[in-house]
Amino acid sequence: MTTMSTSPPFRSRPIAIADIDGQHRQDGRLAALLLYTPLLATTFLAKLSVPPFAAQSLSIAYLFIGLAIGLGLVLGYLRIEIFRLSFFLLFIGYIGLLQVLRDEPFSPGSMLLLATLYVAYAFYMPGRRTSTARALDFFLGLAICLALAGIVQYAVQFAFGQRYAFPIENFVPNAFVVQGFHALAPIAYGETTYRVNGFFFAEPSFFSQFMAVAIVVELLSRNRMPLVALYGLALLLSYSGTGVLMLAICGPLILITRRHAGLLWMSLAGLVLFAALGSYLDLDKLTGRVGEFDSVHSSAYARFLGGFDLFERYLWPEPMKVLFGFGAGQFPDYAIRMPFPVAEMTLFKMIFEYGIIGAAIYFAFVFYCISRSTAPAIVRLAIALTLLLNGPFVPFFHGLALSLLVWTSNTEQSEAGARALKPVTADGA
Repeated sequence: MTTMSTSPPFRSRPIAIADIDGQHRQDGRLAALLLYTPLLATTFLAKLSVPPFAAQSLSIAYLFIGLAIGLGLVLGYLRIEIFRLSFFLLFIGYIGLLQVLRDEPFSPGSMLLLATLYVAYAFYMPGRRTSTARALDFFLGLAICLALAGIVQYAVQFAFGQRYAFPIENFVPNAFVVQGFHALAPIAYGETTYRVNGFFFAEPSFFSQFMAVAIVVELLSRNRMPLVALYGLALLLSYSGTGVLMLAICGPLILITRRHAGLLWMSLAGLVLFAALGSYLDLDKLTGRVGEFDSVHSSAYARFLGGFDLFERYLWPEPMKVLFGFGAGQFPDYAIRMPFPVAEMTLFKMIFEYGIIGAAIYFAFVFYCISRSTAPAIVRLAIALTLLLNGPFVPFFHGLALSLLVWTSNTEQSEAGARALKPVTADGA
């Protein structure tokens, strides 16, 4: 008599499904890691480099962005967005041809850096795990950690001295630290208290701008007012006006477009606390920075006004240069001829080197790539402001733009991110 087997048929099928699910989860984690690599690299590695690139203000973060692009393409996580690639080729092709045809000196290295950095904007990363909403959530989690780091850094310099409050500047050899930034900056001339940079940012202004972006993202997504206060305190301890300037632009827009009552009450409470605690935190040093615009030797003048003086002296007298510029990499050579410092801000540099036409194509390309994101328009504006407040090769902007806006967008405009970021109503819901 034969016996029939009672073992369940197709036993291997659930195991196969489990294996597939596990593989999908692993793929999702790897895709997310590649997505956040620009943001993490330009935050935690912004100060670090290797000789001779450290002296040229080139961070090792560029290398990690390149590695993320290479791995993303090889593993199939990054895809080419055809229109953005075409736009990029138009931009690079125009300025490249301009350098070759004109009998003017230019820097091939500057052109190469421009091409290799901005080609990253021609890609996107599809998938629910790499949506804009998830990326902004990850950013807010990172912002909480960095805000706490900045507050701790402020306290450490009183408890243990600035040597331990700024370990990278004091313990890492100069040959491996990016030069050309004000990482160690006192809150005012002659003061022994230093503006915080969150340990990792190249200078306090980047920390300030990061906190400003965090405030905007928080108000337009999670709307957790205690965390807005945390970001605001960290921003104030940077004693940098650039973050405040960003909030002065984006804050009223949030109030007008979203009728955000919580932000209004938070602003009023902040003014009261500012008046009460300002003397203890030396916040008058922050408000006093407004007067820096009157001094040609101040950072404010170098950033926002010095470029116009450079134009007046060298650019405007030559109409052909106005249209086509002086050539790639020429801005620093002319800036050092000025009797006062002139910062290499994006607007000034692009117009001076590539002329009105080249600068117009450049900004059209970058802002088009940003506009394809499903993030709220004011978030896109805040991140775009970080480009205008810094140089075109500063890693800080690119980490925010690539990880939060560009790589999370595609031609189909994923609606998953848009649904997750619901508008904030008047009652804060």
